[in-house]
Amino acid sequence: MSDNVTYPLRALSWDRHKSWSWRRPADYGFAKQWQSVPVTVQEAVSAASCFPIVFSRDRNGILPQALLRRGPEGQSAFIGPEGQWRAAWLPPRLAAWPFDLIEDVAGGQALALHEDSNLASPEPGQYRIYTQAEGAPDTLAPEAARLAALLKDHAEARPATAHSAKALHDMGLLAAFEGKPSMMIVDRQAAAALDEAAVVLLHRAGALGLLHAGLVSLAHLDWMERAERFLSSGPRPQPRLVFNRKNPPAGTGFLAALATDVSADEALIQFPGLTKQ
Repeated sequence: MSDNVTYPLRALSWDRHKSWSWRRPADYGFAKQWQSVPVTVQEAVSAASCFPIVFSRDRNGILPQALLRRGPEGQSAFIGPEGQWRAAWLPPRLAAWPFDLIEDVAGGQALALHEDSNLASPEPGQYRIYTQAEGAPDTLAPEAARLAALLKDHAEARPATAHSAKALHDMGLLAAFEGKPSMMIVDRQAAAALDEAAVVLLHRAGALGLLHAGLVSLAHLDWMERAERFLSSGPRPQPRLVFNRKNPPAGTGFLAALATDVSADEALIQFPGLTKQ
């Protein structure tokens, strides 16, 4: 997860968590401070439809992440003030909260629980973590097993994801994002200069889809910068949409205000004879 995560992780085990319960989060406020969330190579296309894809390095290699907030601080445009989720796609690592992955002693991934997330308790609650069925003491209860399946898929995709991301890096297709080597994006110029032999190598590494997704995702960076600038400037009057001045649709206030902010941007292209000065 992002470096901003503060909830301590504990590997899930029958010995420790046999009596524990958990509940679903009421909103996504727990992710407000995250700058990014991991995605797999299989999820890259879906992620790129909503978020910029960045690449960060950990002890096991380079991995793609969906960028939730462009700046290291501030408010994400994807999470509303009351924790509403505003994107069209929800990363599985968020959908599985308060369960997560933790690195095991062998360097793999193990199912874990954010014990201090206020969603997990050693007392009975909304859902039990382990079933109480006789003869199956270490079997996950159905709801916990469903979320665990999401994380299992994520863990199993990690080697292929790291292999693809490494191929992009080794071929010089990743560049530092905003001058920070700890976070990289696909380099447009390097990608445009690929020759046929390089494309074949990327195909064999399973990295072509990740490359294309990374390129497409760069289109989100400009509007995210405007959105975060808008959010950091404090409350503004909420304009009503022209097609329904009396009763604007619920949830459109932020987008309408952002559109107004963008329309006033001095960087917009002016068309002589067509644009009012």
